[in-house]
Amino acid sequence: MIPVVIRAKYVTKLYALVDSGATISLFHISVADDAGIDLKDAKKEYLAGVGGYVPAYVKKEVELEIEDLGELKIPIAFTEYIFSDLAILGRQGFFDYFEIVFREWRRELELRPRLNT
Repeated sequence: MIPVVIRAKYVTKLYALVDSGATISLFHISVADDAGIDLKDAKKEYLAGVGGYVPAYVKKEVELEIEDLGELKIPIAFTEYIFSDLAILGRQGFFDYFEIVFREWRRELELRPRLNT
């Protein structure tokens, strides 16, 4: 889990799980409400997961700040079918910005900005 700041109409701070198995980042719909993100123009999609397909609203560019690593814009899917206290950072967009190293034996995650983003 890493600290993340969403910068939209309001600044919203939360922790997110870096998940190499997730195609797109997935946040609870209440996070969009808290940040003041209007989902009226978001694309409605059905995302496949372990529990089947869930409806989600995908915003193509959401501004995030990763502590000590800078700001980026990535697509995020917002849905009510995820625990409200769980946010997932998936590969699409997020993994393009960083070199990501998982060290399972040490229970460590290392993120370094890519030099050619």
